[in-house]
Amino acid sequence: MKQFSGQLFLLLTVIAAFSAHAEIDIKVYHEKSKKGFKVFANNNEFCPISIKVNFTLTNMESEKGDGKVFVIPARATKFEITSLKPIRKGKYKFSYKTRYNYGNHYLTVYSKDYKYSLPFETGKSFKVSQGYNGSISHQEENALDFAMGIGTNITAARDGIVVRVVDTNDTTCPEKECAKFNNFVQIYHSDGTFAEYTHIKRGGAKVKIGDEIKKGELIAESGNIGRSTGPHLHFVVFIQKLGERRTLKTKFLTSHEKKLEVLKQGSSYLRD
Repeated sequence: MKQFSGQLFLLLTVIAAFSAHAEIDIKVYHEKSKKGFKVFANNNEFCPISIKVNFTLTNMESEKGDGKVFVIPARATKFEITSLKPIRKGKYKFSYKTRYNYGNHYLTVYSKDYKYSLPFETGKSFKVSQGYNGSISHQEENALDFAMGIGTNITAARDGIVVRVVDTNDTTCPEKECAKFNNFVQIYHSDGTFAEYTHIKRGGAKVKIGDEIKKGELIAESGNIGRSTGPHLHFVVFIQKLGERRTLKTKFLTSHEKKLEVLKQGSSYLRD
């Protein structure tokens, strides 16, 4: 078309990783259309991805504005983010930067009263060595530490799909700097929340990315890897927004699975 003669365009995509361990498997790209260009995303992950797109436009406009956060469904291919078109005839150019993360940035409704199972085998009992907002490392964090020996079987507290597995690290220390060495299994739930089972031993994962997991299924062996002061399982449920992890208090079935309660630091719990 005549109005596109002498066109200039530039593409710049900046990858924002979820953590230091791995990049999120998402591709953002554009294709020419009848009126300009369309910007698409391919999400190869097994959970939604939230992505913020910032455009630099010369003689162009974005159909859906600038600086918006879009939610790309799990396993989506060629998901249209927006359309770009020239404002008037003549030269134009565009560039864009992206920032993204796991989860639905806009999630506000989830299963607050879901009945979680204790994350270990039936017949076993473990003490909560650190509870919500604990003084050691859980300040302003709704996370639980179960004191358990290395090699203890960890089971899924809830159905879901495995989205991340890291079990190749073997470094341990109590300082914050060692958090980058955490080994963990991360599972995405049907209500949009995630659970992370952390400090598993090297090679201790029993699942892989994409596995559909049932409550009570073996997923890993506990360890003492990453930021840790001793062998334990760090368990946390959270909502992942673009730049923030919101940790959530959870309710577990205890006392022969007849009672639903929030676990307390210093108490031991039997899965029976």
